[in-house]
Amino acid sequence: MLTKLNTGHPASATGEFRAGIAACIPTIAGYWSIGFAAGAIGTLSGFTTGQIALLASALYAGSAQFLFYSLWAAGAEMASVVLSVLLVNLRYLLMSSSMSVFFRDYTTLQKVVSGLLLTDETFGVAVQRASPQGKISYSWMLGLNITAWLNWIIACVTGAWLATTLPASLMEGLGFSLVSMFIGLILMMWFASRRKVLESINIAVAVVITLLTAGSGSLSLVVIVAASLAATLATLLLRTRKGK
Repeated sequence: MLTKLNTGHPASATGEFRAGIAACIPTIAGYWSIGFAAGAIGTLSGFTTGQIALLASALYAGSAQFLFYSLWAAGAEMASVVLSVLLVNLRYLLMSSSMSVFFRDYTTLQKVVSGLLLTDETFGVAVQRASPQGKISYSWMLGLNITAWLNWIIACVTGAWLATTLPASLMEGLGFSLVSMFIGLILMMWFASRRKVLESINIAVAVVITLLTAGSGSLSLVVIVAASLAATLATLLLRTRKGK
């Protein structure tokens, strides 16, 4: 079934798979750099190398793994951890939906496999590949996804192993790497934005709500609610502005 769907003979399917591997190579450096940090943070949070490997294999989302480690280390409630990870990963539902138009002729299992292994990087590479012709080979997508997935696992495990060999003083300093990374991401997005005033208001509102309600419940839930309310306000302001 697989070879028939792709092009008609085994050599073609193998060639497409190899082409998918080649297409993933430019993104591997990104997986390794973030994977090292994720593995180190996992070790710092008290997880074993085996547990980090299992989480990297099953969760397979950099931002969600960082969030999971930080919330777990902070003693957050399980419901807060699950809800936070779910909200962070909701974007993959949209990505998978947009990619589904390129997989109309494939089986349900092939669609599920392609969607489960989708990341921000593989999504971008796949869209560039599929857009000109309106379709994409499942073998090519599988090669792309498998390569990215394996490299992420290896990077996380390597980072976890290296973290166990570092001095305790340096390990303690890694605790701030997650915070600094997200601060850097926010600043990068802010400088690249065309609506700096609106996004500044969004950030300010989220911070104010968090500070005012920090003692009323779980801090992780407070942050989620604050971010949601701030984003809703920013959306309303943007729609009002466009309406005018």
